[in-house]
Amino acid sequence: MKKTLMIAAAAAFMATGLAATEAAAGAPFCASCHAGHKDKVGPSLASVVEAYGSTDAVFAFLNSDAELEPKVAAFASKAGTMKGQLKKYRGLDDAKKAEVRAWFESEIK
Repeated sequence: MKKTLMIAAAAAFMATGLAATEAAAGAPFCASCHAGHKDKVGPSLASVVEAYGSTDAVFAFLNSDAELEPKVAAFASKAGTMKGQLKKYRGLDDAKKAEVRAWFESEIK
């Protein structure tokens, strides 16, 4: 009986984990730290747009070679983490960057 319960619990856990993984697969790696209108590990995307002045300005920076200078002061201590993610973003091909922008824009609506 215990063995059957353990197998059932493991199957339920795996199914839940798979669903969460599939849901996260549609979002870029940015989603692990940023959300549209809510601060997470990093500032909300709406705060980032406000700091840069526009979505175009955010992506002009992301697509440039400029060094990261945190514009949302409350998250300046996270600059080291963001530098790694910025490097990752800049290494994406144009199609993936377009997917990130589409996700970004959908999050701030």
